Amino acid sequence: EGWRPRPREASRCMAPGAQVDLISYLSGAGLAALVNFPLWKAAAIGQSGFTAQGPTFFARLKVLLGPPYKGVAATLFGMTWARAAIFYCADAGRDRMLALGASPAAATALPAVGISTLVQVVNQPIVRGTITIQDPSSRHAGLVAALRHIHATRGVSGLWHGTVPAVAKTVPKYVVAIWVKDAMQELLPKPTAPPGAPGHRSQVLQASAVKSIAAGVAGAALLTNRGT
Repeated sequence: EGWRPRPREASRCMAPGAQVDLISYLSGAGLAALVNFPLWKAAAIGQSGFTAQGPTFFARLKVLLGPPYKGVAATLFGMTWARAAIFYCADAGRDRMLALGASPAAATALPAVGISTLVQVVNQPIVRGTITIQDPSSRHAGLVAALRHIHATRGVSGLWHGTVPAVAKTVPKYVVAIWVKDAMQELLPKPTAPPGAPGHRSQVLQASAVKSIAAGVAGAALLTNRGT
């Protein structure tokens, strides 16, 4: 009947190894954010209506994908904590719902939709600011300057301007990304070293990075194809 997520222990987030597990989520999300940043920049410029100036196609492509990378630290921070929180909490919610007898489809989709919506709302000012400074004509030195400008011209509500369409656009992206991550977990080889043994943690971190990168690429592709 198609792919089904593998049930895991519902108490995983409460287990003694939860801190290591959280580190694997953060590490994988951080590496995925770094790898996917040029794709995010290109999507931000293209979908926000900014003009990528250049005499040739390759010159415009360089503007989209190449340096300067403005607001890198803030963007990577926003992408990392958002992806790590969504993946970690969605997995925990799925485990709990499966333990309570929910269907695999509901256990996968409902926590993903709930946590990704919450994260998008919390993260919206960072998203607004980092997208603003990706405009090739932007004179803002960084995220703080962009946020100050938005606040000065639009008020506090301006920091959350566009939240509803942003949620409608990014929540499906994260649902697909979570599905891809879970599918990759089934396809990747399991750690050969038992928990606590030398090499186990590095194997877990490597697998987490691969899953997060694959999920990030899938989500970026969906976001780019949807357009706004």
